[in-house]
Amino acid sequence: MMTDESKAQRHMQAWKDLQEVLNRGDFDAMDAFFHPDFEYSNPSRPDLTGYAAWKQSPVASYRTFQPSHYSVVRMTADGDDVWALCRQIGTHSDGQYMGLDASGRTFDIEWFSIISFRDGKIVKIFSIADVLGKFVQLGVLDAKLKPTAAYNR
Repeated sequence: MMTDESKAQRHMQAWKDLQEVLNRGDFDAMDAFFHPDFEYSNPSRPDLTGYAAWKQSPVASYRTFQPSHYSVVRMTADGDDVWALCRQIGTHSDGQYMGLDASGRTFDIEWFSIISFRDGKIVKIFSIADVLGKFVQLGVLDAKLKPTAAYNR
């Protein structure tokens, strides 16, 4: 029988492995990581719910932001749940993003996810990402919109 600690270690390794699959752009290999009942939740992306909808995001990101690199900054787990602080670095090198043509501008953002596993597969991801930072770095929004000293204006 697998202990909670070994289960947690296996789930954290699976999350790291998924980041490497994303970095390679091996989107067919991604499918093996996900449970058929997968759900995704992110207040910034209410359009991405099930696996088919969610999968479109990393595929589009890979094509639009080359080179693009995902990594895990810090992670912990307990049983079937993993908490991960992650990072993505990319360059807007192809296609449009938020109405802007490829600009060559780079971004470097972090996001936090809670990843839940069932039967050894990812069944749920809840994420919060630095979307504002990404928009500012790519020129979608003016940096003046960042809430620096927001209450002292």
